[in-house]
Amino acid sequence: MKQCRTIKRKPRLLRIPDAVAYLDNVIKERTMRQWIFHGKIESIRVGGAVCIPVEALDALIERGKEVA
Repeated sequence: MKQCRTIKRKPRLLRIPDAVAYLDNVIKERTMRQWIFHGKIESIRVGGAVCIPVEALDALIERGKEVA
């Protein structure tokens, strides 16, 4: 029987707690939720979950580097 190979890749969407962890917990979940509510960071709904694209988090990090 043939075995399926496992493909490991970086997730493209993160839930809020995972997105905060991706940012090394420098902000709180509440702050992330406020940013989402006010449109400061891109988010999408998948079912009942609010998810943030990794690309949006990377862009946030880059904007922070420009300011510093």
